Formats: sequence, C-alpha cells, structure tokens
Amino acid sequence: MMSGLKINFDKSEVLLINGDEGKTLQYANLFNCQIGSFPIKYLGVPVSPSRLHVADWNPLIEKNEKKLAAWKGSSLSIAGRATLINSSLSSSFIYHMSIYLLPKIVVKALDKQRRTFFWQGGGTKKKYHLVKWDMICLSKRKGGLGVKDIFKMNISLLCKWW
Repeated sequence: MMSGLKINFDKSEVLLINGDEGKTLQYANLFNCQIGSFPIKYLGVPVSPSRLHVADWNPLIEKNEKKLAAWKGSSLSIAGRATLINSSLSSSFIYHMSIYLLPKIVVKALDKQRRTFFWQGGGTKKKYHLVKWDMICLSKRKGGLGVKDIFKMNISLLCKWW
C-alpha cells in the first residue's frame, strides 16, 4: 500500500494445481479475475505442473523462423552465416535449455532450421550439403566450424543444476 501499486485483476488469472473446478471458480469469483490454464508463460518459458508437450515448444520454433525470415542469408558467405548462427540463432533459446530438456523432435526442428539457413542462406532453392552437420558442429580445433550442438549444449546447461 505504501508504494501505491495495485493489482490489476483484469489481467490476473487463477490457477490451481490439483484443485477441483469448484474451488477454482470460487477463487475467481472472490478475486474477480479469470480462470487460467496450463502451460503458462513465465519469462517467455512455458511452465506446467505436468510434462510439457511438443506443441508447447512450437512458439520457440516459430520465433526462430521469424528471425530467419528477416535475415538476408543469400548475400552472406558461408563463414558469415556460420557466425550469424553461432552469435544469434544458437543463443536465442539458451534460457529455455537451461531449465528444460528439450524434446528430440524440437532439437531436430531447430537443427533443421540452422542447417537449412547455413546451406541455402534463406533461399528456397535446395542445395547440396557438402559436409555432414555433425562435422560442422565440431570445434574449430577438431576441424569443424564451431557451430554449437544444441543437444550437447542443452545437457551441459542442465548439469549446472546438479
């Protein structure tokens, strides 16, 4: 009350974990707010008391698609595309990976986006992949281009919780 801040109940939602519908409705009427449903977004990350589904990760894939659509990769060299992938595309979902183990389907979709951008540069014409993606994901000391492997990065970010 001293700060002068007030709760905006029009923007608030009631969420109960393992509660019945009657209690949820009772609290929503008490606070005059809406009834929410899981998963919710907290700092851009989906949160749910149960396991997240693959469909809950679609906004992450779509966000990458929008980012790639804005880039003019066809005017960049392969080295420029690799730098762009490492600096921006691989780091855009680090926060998500530090909290959850991404499903394999999502990792494959994100890798496909990066791979397609690397070889085609955002164009629609398919081009041959001259080197396996696993080779490109190797460090520069081992003969690769240093593009980060999403799965390995996800595991290493989750290890910090141990």
